[in-house]
Amino acid sequence: MPDPDQLPPLATVMQLEDWLQVDHGRAPQNAAELALGIASGLVRGEARCPFTVKDSTASLPVFDGVICPAGPVLSVASVTVAGNALTSGQWTLQDDDSIRLAPEVLRGYPQRARVTWRHGFENTPDDVLGIVLDAVARSIVNPRYLRQESTGQRALTFATESITLSLSQIEKDKLQRYRPGARSGPMGRTRG
Repeated sequence: MPDPDQLPPLATVMQLEDWLQVDHGRAPQNAAELALGIASGLVRGEARCPFTVKDSTASLPVFDGVICPAGPVLSVASVTVAGNALTSGQWTLQDDDSIRLAPEVLRGYPQRARVTWRHGFENTPDDVLGIVLDAVARSIVNPRYLRQESTGQRALTFATESITLSLSQIEKDKLQRYRPGARSGPMGRTRG
């Protein structure tokens, strides 16, 4: 029975077949689903990001009248300072996903604000999708984990990353931008 808290793979078998340029239904379904789930877990772990939409409530620091919740921020349900729920006119969601407090709120020198917001990714970002598909394609193209294969006059050498389902250093570097705190500004503790 599947774990209800387990997140779905970041790519589908159909997307993998398109990536591999094979007809739909040609990929080994069970192996592809398993590999997509494992690769998605590796990507989420490296990025420290679930790549899904989540509702969170957290006590976040206020610096220079700005609050920086985890993003991307889709909407803000409430902002509370010193036990007082602010009206939508007392704060503004900025283009950089930060929340700017109005001058009258700042007169009380707030150091923290309790924020409830919806954030995350409604769709897997294209670069993340490509990383998942590349990782799975490497393992499916080389299912016996060969380092080198020769047939007659033709020889094929696989990269080290194709020996197991893993992420290359370049892929890990690309995922760094999704890590919490990669944006400028402090992050508070989040619970969802």
